Amino acid sequence: MSGDDHPGELFQLDRPACLALLSAQHVGRLVVGDREPVVVPVNYRLLDGCIVFRTTADGHAGRPRAAPVAFEVDMFDDRTRSGWSVVVRGPLAIAPPELAAVPVDSWAPGRRERWMVVPVDVVTGRLLRGAIDGPVDAGGYL
Repeated sequence: MSGDDHPGELFQLDRPACLALLSAQHVGRLVVGDREPVVVPVNYRLLDGCIVFRTTADGHAGRPRAAPVAFEVDMFDDRTRSGWSVVVRGPLAIAPPELAAVPVDSWAPGRRERWMVVPVDVVTGRLLRGAIDGPVDAGGYL
């Protein structure tokens, strides 16, 4: 099946739209690169223009880095072939005390006592609005 079979629209999102989408979610992926890039899913909050999350001090996500890291959040709908993706780029640092005092949930087991922060220095986003394959049967049940 080619892309021509399913028309859709692709939009670039501006900074306010990206920030709104980031604030509406609570799970994202931190991408850190050494010799081999590592992707770490984390629970997070958007606070004061920063991605804030809890982690362990000895893991990939708990090591401050001056070089930019990437943080990605997305959502997709298979039925409509629609979705969006937001990517933040910025340094990874230990959160300042005022941000470390804010509760941030963590689904991962174990103690997560290091609060980390990625300032939203650069943010980009895209929205794909797809088309439904065929008519929806309004008489059906869930």
